Amino acid sequence: MPKNNDRNADTAANLEPCSCNAPLGAEAITRHDSPCRIVIHSLRNRLADPDGISGKAVVDGIVHAGILPDDTTKQISEVAYSQQKTKGPEKTVVTIERGEYESSQRTVVNNY
Repeated sequence: MPKNNDRNADTAANLEPCSCNAPLGAEAITRHDSPCRIVIHSLRNRLADPDGISGKAVVDGIVHAGILPDDTTKQISEVAYSQQKTKGPEKTVVTIERGEYESSQRTVVNNY
């Protein structure tokens, strides 16, 4: 059978497995049932346009992980974005602040 050079076919062994049902890790998850504020801060080598920053995937991931029951205004009172230029490694820090933004009740969701 002739080889078809027009297609890039990968075997199932070369494909990345679906991670949608993968465990989130051994760490206990703090569930938030009161209204909260989500703060997304990015350290970037090149700053993004202010209108190009979106936290929808972050918020959806927080809900998918079970930290928040849903992404309605009943659960989330505000989503704030900020960014800072860095010469070091890029990372995004997501912080959930419960209640009336009490700084002592913060949970860092992810730092990558």
